[in-house]
Amino acid sequence: KKVFVRISAKNGLWDVAWLGPPNAAVEHADFALEWDNIIKQLQSPRWEIKPFTDKCGSGEEVRQSSGGDVSFTRALRVYDGRPALTVTATITNKSHRTISLGTTRLVNLYQSAGGSVHFGSDEEVPAAVYGISGAHWYSKPWQPGKSEENYTSAGLLALASRKPPAGFVIGFLSARQARPDLSARFHTGAGGTQLLAHQPLLGRKLGPNETLELDPVYVSAEDNPFAAMEHYADSVAARAPAPIRNKPNGIWCSWYAHRMNVSEDLVLANAAVAAKYFEPLGFDIIQLDHGWQRGDVTGDWVPNERFPHGLKWLANELKSRYGFRLGLWIAPTDVAETSQTFQKHPEWMLKDASGKPLVNWRWYWKPNPNCYELDASNPAARNYIQGTFARLTREGASYYKIDFIAASAGEQFVQADPNVTRGWGVFQNAVEAVRRGAGPNATIRYCQVPSLLATGVGDAAYGGSDTSDAGLNGNISVLRENAQHLAASYWANERLYRREVCDMSVRMQADVEEARLRLAIMTLAGCSISFSDELQHLPPSRIRMMQACLPPGNPPMQPLDLFERDIPSVWHVHCRNGADEWNVVGLFNFENKPEQRTVDFASLGLKPNADAAVFEFWEQKFLGVHRGKFTLTLPPQTSRILSIRRLTDHPQIIGTNLHLLQGYHELKSLHWDAVANALSGEVERMPGIAGTLFIYIPPDYSPHFDFPLTASSAHLTRITERVWAHEFQFKQSRYSWTIPFDRHSSQP
Repeated sequence: KKVFVRISAKNGLWDVAWLGPPNAAVEHADFALEWDNIIKQLQSPRWEIKPFTDKCGSGEEVRQSSGGDVSFTRALRVYDGRPALTVTATITNKSHRTISLGTTRLVNLYQSAGGSVHFGSDEEVPAAVYGISGAHWYSKPWQPGKSEENYTSAGLLALASRKPPAGFVIGFLSARQARPDLSARFHTGAGGTQLLAHQPLLGRKLGPNETLELDPVYVSAEDNPFAAMEHYADSVAARAPAPIRNKPNGIWCSWYAHRMNVSEDLVLANAAVAAKYFEPLGFDIIQLDHGWQRGDVTGDWVPNERFPHGLKWLANELKSRYGFRLGLWIAPTDVAETSQTFQKHPEWMLKDASGKPLVNWRWYWKPNPNCYELDASNPAARNYIQGTFARLTREGASYYKIDFIAASAGEQFVQADPNVTRGWGVFQNAVEAVRRGAGPNATIRYCQVPSLLATGVGDAAYGGSDTSDAGLNGNISVLRENAQHLAASYWANERLYRREVCDMSVRMQADVEEARLRLAIMTLAGCSISFSDELQHLPPSRIRMMQACLPPGNPPMQPLDLFERDIPSVWHVHCRNGADEWNVVGLFNFENKPEQRTVDFASLGLKPNADAAVFEFWEQKFLGVHRGKFTLTLPPQTSRILSIRRLTDHPQIIGTNLHLLQGYHELKSLHWDAVANALSGEVERMPGIAGTLFIYIPPDYSPHFDFPLTASSAHLTRITERVWAHEFQFKQSRYSWTIPFDRHSSQP
């Protein structure tokens, strides 16, 4: 009911048309495999059609086979009620010799062979979301006037048309066998003239009687490009090797606070501050970054002299004193030349073309030794990785920040060894060894790991650069890059893992606008909340801003201008809890000059004739009642966070100063009593925090004040004619309130 597929019984060429919007079609898509330097395609294949059920759903498949001593089968599946199809293949070596595999192309489409792709409109080249190495995600906005565009990606390529709106998605559902590469070319007036989904199996050997099943490719088109990406991610999750892990955390990381001077005493001192101000709001992890390990280099993962009591003692102290878990930064495949691991086992390292350990890089920090990479395809090296994590877990660690592991599949190794798939396999073996050793209860957060490899194995992952220390002379380039990555990969968050940003510094050297920008990026994107400053010396104003980001775990964010701007800057979070429903929109200006940002209320799901109150969190300012859209001019390098609530006919909450989402975590109940003309509710935070509720009062109402005042009359302070503030103190974790109003007749 969603797609129509036509497949040639002669050579396996296939066409697909999507029925109804988005008016999309793929024509003359081919299939090609390579072994022993010969490209093979389906010729006069044997075929059958039959129903199927897999982890993504049920439907019908066409299975076509050809070949002799080396045979291959291509399966194309369509799904009941879904606008998607998948393509996969298997290769079986029935001969008595080993064959050498080359590039596989499950989707192989060229205009020169009659191929084309159409969706939405061909009047302009589409916008795109694409990945570099499958770990760093970017968006390419629409480019009016451009006649041709080439696209490359790893894992997923999402394309978007705007007139009419349509989305086309092609992506791999797994990456077990090799790096998943995608490419496309579009021309105005002609649509897509090239579309390739391929994996480089160069150097991969297939022995006698061995069968290789390739990673499946997913193709879909929908009238909503956001939905197309989200449905792709759901399909990846359905095929994950293990259930999705995505629980958010509240974390203190030692790196930007202390670098390699981190010590046992400093960790406990910061834990005490975190326990006082953050633990009641969902903070749960104290993580030691680079500098806790022997020699201040990689390879020997035992504590150094700055941790004289050892990890087990420290883990017990953090747990018994403050209720915190111990976390560790670790680079499990990176091995320094000066480490005991390298001195004892150079044979565990990846080799260059001459068979010697391959230098991967020179360690950036003192003592700056050469560094090598463990070859996790070597059983002994793999067991070493697994054993290291098992030991650290026994010593009390339960959170691991995994760094530099992507180098296992790095370009240097690929260049040194013609077997390009071996690097990918090394990478995959290392990731799996980490999970086995750390155990099922550990939290694993990866740095720069391809999305398809982290799914179901890691709890969290991030791309983008380190966010660096706050206050570096107005240089926010790292924030620009991270904002683009977070927006372009929004579809992966919670569906594949918890999508993270690097640990965030908000120290005093940064002005208030930079601190706001950093916190807004991390919180609105739905990341874990990870602070990295010396907490003992932060002023109360910074502590208060940090508290407003907790607890971790927010509704999903969608960047409304994902295909319109180089750095998407209008981030929408739809909030609904047991008390109320509203929209939060984060507006960002990453430029060096003032810029306008416009929120189209229709994109929030509001009706065209609906009036909405707009309240801004950072400035705690009422920005008026608006209908249809709202435009705000932002100063350079700033963020503003809007609460947009549809107006009712009685007094209502329009914002709070407690959390950036302005009610999602703190507002537990809300009730309007039309008989008593009273607004009541309950909020929750932590004892000692002061709070403010901002209330919009329609013209027919006014606060009820007894004269002289009594304890039961209104506790409100006037902000504007229509907006009043209710201020209070949390003596306990919950605070209940009732505010009476007078109603005035609308008759003269």
